[in-house]
Amino acid sequence: MQPIERVSQTDMVVKELTKFFLTDAIAEGDKLPTEMDLCERLRVGRSTVREAVKALQVMGYVKIEPGRGAFLKRKNLDTPVHTILSWLGSRKVEVAEFIEVRMQLEPLAVRLAVERGSDEEIARIDEIRQEYERTLESGPFDEAIGKRLGDLDANFHAAIGEASHNGLLIELNNLVIQAFEKFRTRTFRVESHARNAVSPHRAIIAALQKRDEAAAQRCMKSHLFKALEDMSLGAGE
Repeated sequence: MQPIERVSQTDMVVKELTKFFLTDAIAEGDKLPTEMDLCERLRVGRSTVREAVKALQVMGYVKIEPGRGAFLKRKNLDTPVHTILSWLGSRKVEVAEFIEVRMQLEPLAVRLAVERGSDEEIARIDEIRQEYERTLESGPFDEAIGKRLGDLDANFHAAIGEASHNGLLIELNNLVIQAFEKFRTRTFRVESHARNAVSPHRAIIAALQKRDEAAAQRCMKSHLFKALEDMSLGAGE
């Protein structure tokens, strides 16, 4: 028998929404119900709904369009990408292996974001960075703040992938981000590790804003190397 795991409200909302997506009440391309509507239907707070929708974006169900809202991208993930994700979830993949894959995908994503990303998309990436820093300084560091920071870090990297405008790269990047979740949770529960992401995020944003491909790739690789170091330090916890 396996221990019973506590399920967060966000995870429960994600589960309910994926069930809703399979009904005839919504079609691919349709706009999701408003935050207020979802809060009333599911009897949860707005922050929980927002986190769930962002998680669904990373998973590939939802597409968030700045200024317009969230739209259903696909009704289910019965796709080759989902098959790969299930495969990863059933095996013990080492953190170094994830970093090696990310070291190939994310420098490419950030280079394409420099080339193809709109000013609005880069501004959105910077908004996520600012929210990360505000959350980090919002109060005494605890498990809830660490969890939120991990989610924001995932959103930061997913937004860079979206700005690449390469559909396959976005799918692969989101796949790895989602599969990487357990390692991210482990590292972001340590305040010093969470703080180590601040300077790299700022450097990446600066390179994106300057449209400097070489600097953007260099900063992303440096960020990932530091992430590997922090996660390795926490491997024995």
